[in-house]
Amino acid sequence: MRRYELDTSYQGNMPNEVEFTLDNRYVVKIGDERFYNLMGETMLSAFNGLVHPDDVMGFEQFINSDMSVRYCIVRCLIKNASYRWMLLVKKRIYEVGTDRMVELVAQDIIVISNDFDMYYHRVRKYRAIINVIDEKIFEYDPVSGMITIYCYRNNKSEIFERTSLKEWKEACITKGFVTGDDAVQFEALCTAIASGMNNFIVKLSSSIMSKGERVDNLIFRGQSLLADGENRITVGVISEPDRRTRTVQEYVGVDEAKLDLATGIYNKKTVTDMITDDINKTAVSDRNRQMFLMILDIDNFKSVNDSYGHYFGDEVIKAFADSLKLSVGGRGIVGRIGGDEFIVLIKDVTIEELRIMLKAMRKGLKVSLAQKQPEYMFSTSIGIAQFGKDGSDFETLFKIADAALYIAKEKGKDRYIIYDYNKHGDILADMKHDIAFGSGFMKPMAKYELATNIVMKVSLGMMTVKEVLSELTDKLNIHGISIYSGNDMECIYSTGHYKNNVIEAAYVNDDKFVNHFDEYGVNMVNNIASLTIEFPEVFRKLRDNNICSFLQMKADGADGKEYMVEFDIFGTNRRKWSDTDVIMLRMVVLGVVNAISGQLTD
Repeated sequence: MRRYELDTSYQGNMPNEVEFTLDNRYVVKIGDERFYNLMGETMLSAFNGLVHPDDVMGFEQFINSDMSVRYCIVRCLIKNASYRWMLLVKKRIYEVGTDRMVELVAQDIIVISNDFDMYYHRVRKYRAIINVIDEKIFEYDPVSGMITIYCYRNNKSEIFERTSLKEWKEACITKGFVTGDDAVQFEALCTAIASGMNNFIVKLSSSIMSKGERVDNLIFRGQSLLADGENRITVGVISEPDRRTRTVQEYVGVDEAKLDLATGIYNKKTVTDMITDDINKTAVSDRNRQMFLMILDIDNFKSVNDSYGHYFGDEVIKAFADSLKLSVGGRGIVGRIGGDEFIVLIKDVTIEELRIMLKAMRKGLKVSLAQKQPEYMFSTSIGIAQFGKDGSDFETLFKIADAALYIAKEKGKDRYIIYDYNKHGDILADMKHDIAFGSGFMKPMAKYELATNIVMKVSLGMMTVKEVLSELTDKLNIHGISIYSGNDMECIYSTGHYKNNVIEAAYVNDDKFVNHFDEYGVNMVNNIASLTIEFPEVFRKLRDNNICSFLQMKADGADGKEYMVEFDIFGTNRRKWSDTDVIMLRMVVLGVVNAISGQLTD
């Protein structure tokens, strides 16, 4: 190695941490044995002479700063005549006479990085062990006064309790989770935890873990340990000797009775029963508990089956379920309720934690599904209802989450919607009519039923075209509808409060504009601003008529003419037309055009 070369190799015999003190002239006043083993006993007396020239300015600013600046990374020359990356940690500043002294710890970044990898491997190993045992773990932090009870499931922590020790103690006593002689034992347990007793074992019978549902024989084993050099925390395990017998009884035949065979997660009956049970218990014992019910599905899943076949579709469903289960981990219950639709109950997370979780979940699902077919743009939509805030029973929360899912679809998919009354209105009240308040949408099944009913009636002459247009504007919150026909696309029917009279739409037959219609004769424009460059005259015409979004559909009539139906949205509240809108309106257009061209109705 050349003199003064940067050395980034791992050297196991090198101390990973040394301590020393500098005065205001950067002279080493004190150094421990490890310091001189690393830097050399004949080192220069001024430490800034050992700092790489490019790092000297930053080093000196760090030394001369106050304790608000705790860390600095520099290259230091050690005794083997090579530079090593060092993390300098400022421990304290004090004075000796007129000299300002700075006490430091230097850590070799390469060595501590390697040590971190080693320790992290050990942590993963211990977590894996904890993951397969039945015992729950408890921790008490005397600084915050918080006690946390948790276990590991699917390599993620599942929290059963996180509250102050004082509140936990009071709640367990007032709610009758511990009674009689066991209350005395429970008092002793809380005292041992709070005082940081070195080692303790407390046995008692209580319904603490089941929150009043059943009485369990519990054994608390704990000890204290030094957490950060100053404060001691109390840690331990909670054993339930009777749990193994109960677990075996509960899960006999679980593969056949409780799991969805296609995905390996809970089936519809099991997951709805489990979630309902959890919600009902929480409604009685702790209405302030943070829980969220989520309904989610794969966007455009029908086209996956159509494009790649049902066998591939089954693989996508399985991959989706695996990724979803991994994302949720021990924080909730996951199940499949049909087709590509899933349900999740998330427990003990805040709204901020939920948003972060959802962001990571959606990205994880995308990556997982993309591995199945990189060319396909997979995404998922999610609707969420919050326990307590939106409702305290399964049926109410399910309906709200389901409606929120549909709002996510209406807004363009590939997103999540957490229901908010101020944004989305009283969904439950309007669901009696299958209409979402304030958003003017119907649920998919209701739309298809509406389309089928209209087509049947107009074909039999039981409904006029004008009545059809009125029905659609009313039920689907469409502001204006116009029907055109012939080479000049002359308007033959129109309804809605247009600013100007609707006369014709000949531009749709121009060769350049025709290319914007797909193979089914559909042209969807969510924002007319997209037309400004290519079709400026069309843009001005639409703008002058107060149109901001439109959906155009062409169809050939029985009389040999070409027809077009245009659905318009006015003002600035642009609309993203959903797949459901397109499909059901296409059904209506074909029925109406057939009726008009066959002269079955006026």
